[in-house]
Amino acid sequence: MNEDAQDIFREMDAFFDHLFTRMSKNIGMGIPRAYSYHIVIQDIDNPPENLNEPGTIPSRSGSEPIPEVHRIDNDVMVIVELSGATRESVTIAVVGNELIIDAYGSDRQYHTTAALPPVDRDSMQTSIKNSVLEVKFRIPEESF
Repeated sequence: MNEDAQDIFREMDAFFDHLFTRMSKNIGMGIPRAYSYHIVIQDIDNPPENLNEPGTIPSRSGSEPIPEVHRIDNDVMVIVELSGATRESVTIAVVGNELIIDAYGSDRQYHTTAALPPVDRDSMQTSIKNSVLEVKFRIPEESF
């Protein structure tokens, strides 16, 4: 063990310098960059029907927004960022177990989908604030 307490911080600095140097080289060499992330929260008892295999994420284009689907108590919340979009520019439809979102922002159009667990379609509530769309559904009592 090091006797100087500052040694651990010097080692961390050296590690991060090395890490950032490698990242800079990789970016310059054309290695693909990540532009977004996707969090998948699965309900094992009620998996989405449109996934081909458990644990797989449907492919999307790099510029398509990726909605987050969250189950909170007896509700399902879908959240997606649609930069520049307003409530008037958003069209939402539920087809089968899929939420379809079409919108346009100041300089682009959006089209994205989200797999839904069983929800009460009539309970749908929407809001958009700062270009973030939130769609909320109630889960039917028979699905508990």
